Amino acid sequence: MHAMRWALAIVAVIVAALAGSHFGAQRERGLLEDEQGLQKDQLAAIAQQYKAEVATLRIQRDVADNSIQALQNSLQQLQTEVLEQKSAQRLYEKIEGIDTSSGLAVDTITRVNNADGKPIELHVTLVQARGRNRVKGQIGVALVGEKNASNWREVIVAVDDKSAPRFDMRFFQTIVVPIPVEDILIDFVEIDVKPSGKRHKAFSYEADWSSISEN
Repeated sequence: MHAMRWALAIVAVIVAALAGSHFGAQRERGLLEDEQGLQKDQLAAIAQQYKAEVATLRIQRDVADNSIQALQNSLQQLQTEVLEQKSAQRLYEKIEGIDTSSGLAVDTITRVNNADGKPIELHVTLVQARGRNRVKGQIGVALVGEKNASNWREVIVAVDDKSAPRFDMRFFQTIVVPIPVEDILIDFVEIDVKPSGKRHKAFSYEADWSSISEN
């Protein structure tokens, strides 16, 4: 009986130890799971914060890009206006110059090309030197060159046509003339100017195509 009591006591101690160890392991496991859950929540909060910061930075970047583009557009517009003012000033000085003879004249011709480099428009600027009265009229345009290895001349618009471009000015005016897009070799351009009334005489103007600047 005495030995049995000792055996039961030993068994009880072992069971208590195992139970304590099991409960301790469960407690440690629970604490570890709680800690891991807390870390996941913290990581999720940090990730959300970073996402918000990245979104804010992207918005700031887009705003900065738009501001830069707007400044570039404003600068380009300002440069264009300055060039136009300089061109207008040059024309006024030419018109008012003491060495300029009175009358109507072609001042400049420029051409506009499409994306393929083919000319699509001619810009013809007329000036009235040392004049104060308005002058009206119309112009005709012809191109002369080579097409299909042969001499070629095409009247884009005749000066007497009803569709001829018209001008109405005191000092100067730029007239836009569309031209057909063709595979041609242009040598020079002919401009016929026909003013209304008797104050100015009709005249023709010829310019080498190579001397015409691109706009």
